[in-house]
Parts: sequence; structure tokens; C-alpha cells
Amino acid sequence: MSLVPCFVSLIDELDKPILIYVPNETENELNDVLKYNVLSNISLDYFESPLITWTSLDTKPLLKSIFQLEGVSVFGMLIKQTGLKIVIGFAQNTLNGGDDELKEIDQIFESVRKIYVRVKCNPLIANGDEISTVESLERKFDELFTSTEVEL
Repeated sequence: MSLVPCFVSLIDELDKPILIYVPNETENELNDVLKYNVLSNISLDYFESPLITWTSLDTKPLLKSIFQLEGVSVFGMLIKQTGLKIVIGFAQNTLNGGDDELKEIDQIFESVRKIYVRVKCNPLIANGDEISTVESLERKFDELFTSTEVEL
């Protein structure tokens, strides 16, 4: 995978963060990690706004380009059936806006969504055990963002 996000946030239907994952967190400064947390919180305002209905990317109606701030382009996806919000930020200097790039961003969102569903539906994780869920999600995201291919 050539495009690696700055952060991935999963937010539940009550706007409670499930996880704010930062790839290579040990390499990032604390200020960057805090910035990604703030950007995740800012994104919640966009999900509540009526503007979100018309900011879709043309080819992917569920995938939205939410905003660009502090050198990060933030994209979001709302899974209406569950209320899950997926927010992913990419460094602006790594994006060129091409069709291949949009396909890759869509693949990343789809992979994150699939990982979340697999972890949530895992019968070995006790229902409501948030620590095990978060640890499993982090492990799977580490695998996804350190591998060379996006798993579909």
C-alpha cells in the first residue's frame, strides 16, 4: 500500500470514540497524536451538519471529503445502519487527487470497515469488553498498515 493514513478514528453512534489509531505512533510526536485526536473530534460536527449530504465524492457516495486542516486531509464515512463513523486523515502532501488515489482511499476505508466488523463479530471477544476490542483493532490495523497490500 503506497498511501498510509496519519490516523484512523472509529466513533460509535453516540459520538463516543472507540479508537483513534495512529500508525507508527512511536515515531509521531505527542503533539501530532493530540492534533489527530482534535481533528477526529472536529469531524463530528461535519457528521451532524446538513452539508455532509452533498460533499460526497462523485464515485463513492458514502465516502466524504470532510475538511483540510493543519496539513491533513480528513475523509469520513457514516455507516447509517449502525451509526459507526469512520474518520481517516491523510497528509496533504501525499495526495494528488487522481482517480487511482481515490480508489486506494476507498479501499482503505473498506478494509477498516471490514476489520471493525470482523472484530465486533468475533465470538471470542466478550460482548462489551472494550479493552479486548481496542487491542484487536489496533493489532489488525498494525497488520494492515505495515503490509504491502491492502486486504480486500
